[in-house]
Amino acid sequence: MQQFCDSALAVAHIGQKVFRGKSEKRCLLLKSTEHNEVVEIVEPIVAATRVVQERFPECRVAFLSNSVLGSRRTSTSDLDIVVVIDGPPAPYRETIKAHGWIVELFVHSRESLQVFYDFDAQSRTSTLARMCADGYILRDTWEEASYLQLEARAVIDAGPAPLTDEERLQHRYRLTDLLDDLRGSANPVEIIFIAGQLMEMAGELALASERRWTGAGKWLARHLDEAPGDLGNQLASALRSLVATGDKSPMINVVDAVLEMAGGPITEGFVARKPVD
Repeated sequence: MQQFCDSALAVAHIGQKVFRGKSEKRCLLLKSTEHNEVVEIVEPIVAATRVVQERFPECRVAFLSNSVLGSRRTSTSDLDIVVVIDGPPAPYRETIKAHGWIVELFVHSRESLQVFYDFDAQSRTSTLARMCADGYILRDTWEEASYLQLEARAVIDAGPAPLTDEERLQHRYRLTDLLDDLRGSANPVEIIFIAGQLMEMAGELALASERRWTGAGKWLARHLDEAPGDLGNQLASALRSLVATGDKSPMINVVDAVLEMAGGPITEGFVARKPVD
């Protein structure tokens, strides 16, 4: 079977094979064994470049998040592209499908980038700044991409604001309360849900206490992996043990250690002057 990929003739065999055309553009040809079809999935940088050319030919700068370019790329990875234009309709976010990929477009002006860095920082995340600072440069019309990356890197290096005394107390109170729920519950379904939330809350408190960025899901795990110590693995191991054996003690011990690091458990004497989540 013969297919053209970026004007280069290639032969697609059963299974998967990556082809390089004369123009150095690449594509992946996948043969579907169920429907006997061939689906073209363009390599990430090429696909992202095409999206920018097709949808934002006048943009100033475009970055492709490097999460899709490394070893953590999976079969469900998408393309996260930050596009910088001169003004409206930016800022906005849009999800499309193009060249075999789900594509998340984060469209901004120079001014809106900083506004959204600050907005992310309120939740102690640096998602947009990281996509820019570490991103692959797809477009740099006015040679300003490096400057934008330095700005984004400065945001990341500065870290989130330190916890206020009231924020720290609220974190400790919520974690103490949930840990007591785990100790007291005998319902196996409740126990798993409580433990899952404990993992997230303990990880967030540990990172916030050290003025480190946090995130949700895989990003919480990755930020914990970058931090000193081995808390991410300890929490994951405790949850696996709980699911496999029903033993709560590893999870209780790990969360207790996080609470002690943050000032200890707290119940009596807690006073909140703002709503407690």
